[in-house]
Amino acid sequence: MNVNTLIKRAGSNVVAVTILMSSQVFAQVLVSGQGVSIDTKEIQMELERVPPDARSQLSSPAAMQNNVANIYARRVLAQDAIKEGLDKNFLVMAAIEKAKERILSDAMLEKIDQKNQPSLQDLEAWAQSNYKANAKKYELPEQVRASHILIRTAEPDAKAKAEGILKELRSGADFAQVAKAKSQDPGSAAKGGDLGFFVRGRMIKPFEDTAFSMAKAGDISEVIESPFGFHIIRLDEKKPAGLQPFAEVKDTLMRQAQNEILNKGRFDEKDRILKGATFNAPAIEALAKAQAPAAK
Repeated sequence: MNVNTLIKRAGSNVVAVTILMSSQVFAQVLVSGQGVSIDTKEIQMELERVPPDARSQLSSPAAMQNNVANIYARRVLAQDAIKEGLDKNFLVMAAIEKAKERILSDAMLEKIDQKNQPSLQDLEAWAQSNYKANAKKYELPEQVRASHILIRTAEPDAKAKAEGILKELRSGADFAQVAKAKSQDPGSAAKGGDLGFFVRGRMIKPFEDTAFSMAKAGDISEVIESPFGFHIIRLDEKKPAGLQPFAEVKDTLMRQAQNEILNKGRFDEKDRILKGATFNAPAIEALAKAQAPAAK
């Protein structure tokens, strides 16, 4: 997810619901009966609160019908509960108040987040400042990207076979095609022998020493032996030690900045609220002690 998408998501539930409620699209009834009906607008509002991954699971008509049926059944049950007077039950009333309190407080937090939402320019400036102030954190060691062909030690005449493959490569054979056909490393053979980038300490020493000693992209090593077998290594790319480019960490830093700014806004609001509160410390202490398990 890029930063623009992330920023736009702040307050998305409240905004989406507002848009849907004010739209001029005519809602279609999806199911009705027993004095209850569910329409497309209501389902769309429900779906706005569902994470995208879960929403994609409702893309088939059968799954959507099951979802609509569940909402309909819940609505009928709620209607029946009112007829039975369950809405007057003390525990039910308390639960309704708690749910109302949670929904309203969440809506207020969304509004606070919207108010404190920083601009993209502010976020990028914060990211740049953080990057410069913590440059050591973004230092990268020397890295190489290499491909290899492996003939395992258990293979009869393993070294001779590796030497034969090296001759093919020296004669112009395509390294990736030979690796796919003959390498006995299943993890890399399918990728033409590609091992990706790695730093010192990631590979076994004979392999690492050879890979890091090679000078330029395209160089092919002699046959080298390791506990895994006989390797032929091709150097694909070498990156010197240095700072990770800002462009590679920019989105991550901007997300961190947004989270810090929004969280600060929420904590500031909490501090404001708590300034007007008086806590009964003895009663709180007694309540906490009452939760301790009884001694056996």
